[in-house]
Amino acid sequence: MTNTPGHIRHIAWREIFPWLILLRTFRIAISPSLLALATIAVLITPLGWRFADRLFLSPALRDAPAAASRLTTELSPAVLSWVPAGASNALLKAYLEFTQPLFRLFRLELSLSEAAYYAFGFLWMMAIWSLPGAVITRRAVVELATGAPPGIRASVSYSLKKYLWYLLTPFYPLLGIVGLALPIALLGWLVWLLPGLGVALAGLTWILVAIAGLAAMWLIGGLILGWPLMWPTISAERDGDPFEAFSRSYAYVYGKPLHYFFYFLVAALFGALCFTVVMVAAAIVREFGFWALSWGSGGLAAAELRAHATDVSFGKFYSSEIGALWTFGATLVGLVLGLINAVVSAFRFSYFFCSASAIYLLLRHDVDEKEMDEVFVEPQPTTSPPTATIQNTAD
Repeated sequence: MTNTPGHIRHIAWREIFPWLILLRTFRIAISPSLLALATIAVLITPLGWRFADRLFLSPALRDAPAAASRLTTELSPAVLSWVPAGASNALLKAYLEFTQPLFRLFRLELSLSEAAYYAFGFLWMMAIWSLPGAVITRRAVVELATGAPPGIRASVSYSLKKYLWYLLTPFYPLLGIVGLALPIALLGWLVWLLPGLGVALAGLTWILVAIAGLAAMWLIGGLILGWPLMWPTISAERDGDPFEAFSRSYAYVYGKPLHYFFYFLVAALFGALCFTVVMVAAAIVREFGFWALSWGSGGLAAAELRAHATDVSFGKFYSSEIGALWTFGATLVGLVLGLINAVVSAFRFSYFFCSASAIYLLLRHDVDEKEMDEVFVEPQPTTSPPTATIQNTAD
């Protein structure tokens, strides 16, 4: 019996290490169409917060620094000890942009106006980002699964049809949390009205409160970790709806927590590297013009223009002593710099949604044993060739 030597001609690294799909997210995240959509959302989002600031907060509360909730202070060190911290952490910073309003609602000293402020801000962010997030996750899951990116029109059309599902999905667990809190809030009202009787009744029923806390822990834990998986669920599945997004995200988080943690670490580390590249590229774009300008204007004039324009890019508008025309030109330069900064911020969100889409496909493969390419793709309309008609003519 003779043994024929075998030759390895190709190694399917993606089959051996499926998590390598995470390394493909950067190319999708920097897609011009997705960045443009995310940039628009970045520019619109502060408008709602400013409106809420004027509507709900007094001048004293506007100037006071926002206090963190107990949940935020305990969660942040635990997370930051395992992932890259600082400005380069694109994944975590984008995640916190969405979740900070909810975290701050868990403060004991929260006033009614502050609660309304954070609730309005969270609703505004969900309303604004549901469409860009839907388009990005739809584009990401299809391209990661099939290798063929859908057109921006097809992604927007798909997202618009399911916009309400994307918007309402995160509120499913929130409704459960509110439902658990309401009976305890009634007990708190009794404590306020009749302190002695209320506290005595609270002591007698606190074991039930603790049981409600266990249920709330399950809901809050699944929401904190599973929310990024909800929108990719709707984008990837044929019958994706809020209930399926809720059930799948919780099943994946609690079914394979160590897998999820590993994928998150890889995405965070890779995201830190990618965001560093984006920031360096943006710095070159910003500084090149001033450097070239200094050849003709001199270094002092270029530096003064850069300082004024930088202030404008961060929302500080003022008149210069040099003159109105100089102020007008410097303001326009500052607006361009602000747009560049918005694109950099948009990349954080684009990468966040692309990474969440990749992690969803990986966890679905781990838990449900579904292949990575099993993603719903809408059938394209086919145009049948024109049929020739034969007419019999009589002589």
